[in-house]
Amino acid sequence: MRLSSIQLRISGTILLLLLMWENVACVPRCVMKDGGCQKVLSWMFNMTSTTAETISRISSDTLNEFDAQYDPGQKFLNRPTMICHTASRSIPNSKRKAERMKSVDLLNVTIRILAAWKNLLYHVKNNMADLDGTPYATTVKVEFLDGQIKRLTKHLQGIKTILSQVHPELKENENYPAWSGEPYVQQSRRGIQLFGLHSLFFCLHSDAQKVSDFVSILRHQIVPNK
Repeated sequence: MRLSSIQLRISGTILLLLLMWENVACVPRCVMKDGGCQKVLSWMFNMTSTTAETISRISSDTLNEFDAQYDPGQKFLNRPTMICHTASRSIPNSKRKAERMKSVDLLNVTIRILAAWKNLLYHVKNNMADLDGTPYATTVKVEFLDGQIKRLTKHLQGIKTILSQVHPELKENENYPAWSGEPYVQQSRRGIQLFGLHSLFFCLHSDAQKVSDFVSILRHQIVPNK
């Protein structure tokens, strides 16, 4: 029985997706005809955009809940926040600057930001365990965010693997910055400790907003009109 060209294209797309999610390092070269790769990338960006928006929204809720519990007078908001550990000249600080970057560079930057938060759950569990009245909802949100960050990173790595077939300059990211607020939260003074955690959630939300914007820009650059 001979398969039609449509059936062959669908089968090829499904095979690529299965290989990609089994092991992103095993993705075959993007050589499908009739826009097959664009369809796969569009499908992946649909999931990626949703995940990025979710992270941005939940990180905002987490920051607000923490401040409502531990800083009802909003004193932290009137203090200069510590410099976020992801602050770098290579990371655009506005959407307009991000739009001027090459897609391959912006993709690498986005993955680098996410990788810098790979120990989020560790920091929160370690440093909030001794706080009185830690909202259970906040802990649950942090665990959820940790999983979503890992999920988003996997999505973007899959996109990167496909694009690397035509963009060899998409190399592995290196030197992920570590969170710099540990000395604050290890202080015995409660006020300093709480300010350190506030800064962690503030930087997390700031980066989540950037990532959501960057993913949106990448989507329009890589799969236009989708």
